[in-house]
Amino acid sequence: FEKVGAKVYHFEGQIGKQRVYIVPAVGHLFGLAESKKRQGYPTLEVEWVPTHEKKGASFTKPYFNQFKKLAKEADDIIIATDYDREGEVIGYNILQHIFKKKDAKRMKFSTLMASDLKEAYKTASEHVDLGQANAGLARHHLDFFYGISLSKAATSAVSLATNSFRPLSIGRVQGPALAILAKREKEILAFKPTPYWQIFANLDLK
Repeated sequence: FEKVGAKVYHFEGQIGKQRVYIVPAVGHLFGLAESKKRQGYPTLEVEWVPTHEKKGASFTKPYFNQFKKLAKEADDIIIATDYDREGEVIGYNILQHIFKKKDAKRMKFSTLMASDLKEAYKTASEHVDLGQANAGLARHHLDFFYGISLSKAATSAVSLATNSFRPLSIGRVQGPALAILAKREKEILAFKPTPYWQIFANLDLK
């Protein structure tokens, strides 16, 4: 393998007459962000941007650069991320935004055993799972529209009510989970204990 920097690397090998590069993606290399035009509420115009451009994700930049560098030499592409909705989104975004392509071969495997990986490589499908990719992309968009828009609305309302800026966060999962906790807390606070007695007797029956 070739190491780039302290932690970033890719593997190189030979399969038959082909030179093969295996490059790690370290999760999502692209995420949704508001379009450059400043928006109010609701937020509906978004675009995919490299995650290293976002706060707290700078560690992804070397991996992004590795793909950019090796993309210039690639004759063929095989996506080998996890075969699930998120894995498909990770691979599909790299394919679209770095390789500038809309389709590629797809490896499907459920273990990391050498025999399974070799078989997945030999039997790779000719196309990405577009249905799964679109399902993942839609989920990301809905999460963003719901979370960002409601967070903006809540922040605006509370800031106006308190006459000070109070950022609030609401999400597709976070919001309902907090609602359940709030409802349960109200039930606990409203509980009125009822006195009761227990009587125990030890009997010696002969």
